[in-house]
Amino acid sequence: MARKVMSNDYAPAHVEIVDLPKDIISVRPLARLRPEHRLVYDAAVFAAADSIESAIPRGVYSYRWWKRRQRLVGPGKMWITMQRVAKSLHNKNPSLLLARTDVTAFYEHIEVDQLIEDLSALDVPDWSVEILDNFLRAFNGLSHAWGLPQGPDSSGILANLYLIPLDMELARRGYRHFRYSDDMYIFANDWLALREIIVEANKLLRYRHLNLAGNKTRIIGSHDVPNEFEDSEKDAISYGITVADQEAPGELRAFFDRVIAQEPVRARDLKFSLGKFKLLVDDYAVKWLLANMGEVPHLAREALAYLSLFHQENPSIGNSVIDLLTNSKLFLYPYAEQHLLIYMIQNAVQTNKGVKAAWDLLLNRNKESFVREFAARYLGLYGLRGGASRLKQEFQQEQNHRVRRALLVACYEAGQCSDQWLSVVADSDPELRLTVEYLKQRPEKIPVPATGRQYDFT
Repeated sequence: MARKVMSNDYAPAHVEIVDLPKDIISVRPLARLRPEHRLVYDAAVFAAADSIESAIPRGVYSYRWWKRRQRLVGPGKMWITMQRVAKSLHNKNPSLLLARTDVTAFYEHIEVDQLIEDLSALDVPDWSVEILDNFLRAFNGLSHAWGLPQGPDSSGILANLYLIPLDMELARRGYRHFRYSDDMYIFANDWLALREIIVEANKLLRYRHLNLAGNKTRIIGSHDVPNEFEDSEKDAISYGITVADQEAPGELRAFFDRVIAQEPVRARDLKFSLGKFKLLVDDYAVKWLLANMGEVPHLAREALAYLSLFHQENPSIGNSVIDLLTNSKLFLYPYAEQHLLIYMIQNAVQTNKGVKAAWDLLLNRNKESFVREFAARYLGLYGLRGGASRLKQEFQQEQNHRVRRALLVACYEAGQCSDQWLSVVADSDPELRLTVEYLKQRPEKIPVPATGRQYDFT
């Protein structure tokens, strides 16, 4: 890999695209890069980060680069900061109107030629520009996604660079604006002025093959602006929980009841509620989640992390999770299936029904590889007797590299890996040599990705 980078002959191989649910209908194409490709991509972007950061105005809050510490500032905290700063501006200037907008499929419509031209205009190392040029062209040519790979936080740095011309135009015209990636707040005293700048912004963006999302573009009257900022009631609930106010748990429950009464349920509000219930160790949302998980597949990770908190005192939740895996609309959402399997691994849910569900997923070669990988790991850890040799058989027949790696580890977990067999695997499949070397060390504990747990096999 290093030789290819030094000779400017580096490009990623096949990139797996994961359809990450944004809501119950739409998805976002998440790029699952192999570790070595992710390493090179991040290195090239971070080498350019100082120069990009110097060009980005203060009103941009997403994916900011901390020069002194040479790392990204946490994007979640920056979203909250932007909300508070925008609200503070309006509190000081209550007559201001607000335009809210964002860009349609922003990452997917970023033009590589234009982005590389923007990078070349900055004081960025030549090798960084060359790597990113080759990498992004290969990414756009080798996968059914395009633009910037979604998933790596480093892509957010390049996305910020792509919208700097819009930031500069808004500043030149004297508008106060705030931006989080492509999500924008623009303030002005006059409705017509805001409409005019939205039209002009669309013209400027079209030069970059982008368009504002018409269904998300609104001009909000001054009296309604405070309602646009999400943190007012949430701030009060959070503060109450922090100071152990006896009223706070009841206020949180009332807030949750209002959230689930909405159609559709607002993801941010539900995520906030689950996070605070988790902090309070309050099982108020358990019953609703088990009955309605199919309606919020995009929140599977947060919902199942919350449910895990109550598994030991209520093991029947595990049976409900298996039912969700086998008898619900969640089969339409591989992302949700993955997190159901993570729950089963994390909480050692070992039942015949769970094992059958995992085998069904593993043997379905039309299923996304990241789901099959976790099914393999579950079977290696908790498959019932007689399944160990079958795992080895499936490993020998499997063609997908990622699933083969998961099956190899699962065979080890199931006690089916002699040193002699591992040597045969390494000789026949060079891509698994590092994994084989690791397993030959006979580790007592092997991490399971995304579960936060390790497992002792001695």
